[in-house]
Amino acid sequence: MRILSKYIARKFWGPFIFIICIFAALIFLGDSLEKMRWISTYNTTLSLVLKYTLLTMPSWLLQVLPVACLLSALFVISDMISSGEWTACLAGGFTVRQIFKPIIACIFLVALLGFAAQELLVPNMNKHATITLQRSIRGKTDWQFNVQNDVTLRLNSQKMLFAKTVRPADGIMEGMFIDLYDNSHALSSQISARYFRWDPRTQRWIFEDGLIRDFGKNATVKEKPFEQLVSDFSMLPDQIAVGQADSTYLTIRDLIKRIKFLEASGLKTFQERTFLNAKLAAPFATVIMCLLGMPLAIAVKRSSKLLNIVAAIAIGFSFWWIVSMLSSAGQSGMINPILAGWLPVGLFAAIAYAEFKLLKI
Repeated sequence: MRILSKYIARKFWGPFIFIICIFAALIFLGDSLEKMRWISTYNTTLSLVLKYTLLTMPSWLLQVLPVACLLSALFVISDMISSGEWTACLAGGFTVRQIFKPIIACIFLVALLGFAAQELLVPNMNKHATITLQRSIRGKTDWQFNVQNDVTLRLNSQKMLFAKTVRPADGIMEGMFIDLYDNSHALSSQISARYFRWDPRTQRWIFEDGLIRDFGKNATVKEKPFEQLVSDFSMLPDQIAVGQADSTYLTIRDLIKRIKFLEASGLKTFQERTFLNAKLAAPFATVIMCLLGMPLAIAVKRSSKLLNIVAAIAIGFSFWWIVSMLSSAGQSGMINPILAGWLPVGLFAAIAYAEFKLLKI
């Protein structure tokens, strides 16, 4: 059995690498040709356009990874059937499940590698691609990643923060003020400052160059200027989530931090929770898609490989359509984010299970 497993696994990796290379070439050519207009639009160079395309390619490859695995699995099974190896294995006492096991093991490995790339490689490459686009291609040399303007944050039930510019990576907020409310929700005081800067030594945010305004009765206002004032706000800069969430830049860890911050601020987290569950479900989706398509190669027996390719593409597009539809519903709060992320996997797993039962595999 071990010899057979190694033989089948070797048959899987050849087509898989070939298919991934084909997809990479198509993505590179298609995306780079579409971006060629940037050369004249932004007066940039061909090398920068190609650099941007290469940086975004891993993100595209992750999306086609399940289809690449499915095509490879179908190729192995159909090739064994057409060559007579499948019949020989069954005649030798091996079951269909035993033949499937090394293929599924290879798919599991690819899914785990894809998950690692999703968390460790792709977000940083997408960030570098965006920086290349903004600074080098569009010429915005002072552009910074994750800088947000006109930000409003709810620190707690009695404090609201408003900032003209927030730069979490630098630990700086500019043109900001904090409104403080009493128990009756009336504005009691306000702290305004030119800068709100993170101090790593004291682990506190510090107001710089500002005023304290106390609002008394009969509309009286007392102002007291200061150069520096240590606040009681101790949230780390990298835990501050501002702007719209973009799953292409965020890891699971980033999403968890963002959810905690938004919940503490009393804001909705439908979008972030949907992204989180979708990322967690991604490796399982790859395996389930393959389990759904692999029995087709047995059902159609000696049919052409073109039919297997069409079947793989049809399954892939059906899965992506359901994922996209449920993701939109989850982000808008129409359905629970857990369902939005895991329902496609559960649905296709149920179909795959029924398929295996029907074909008695």
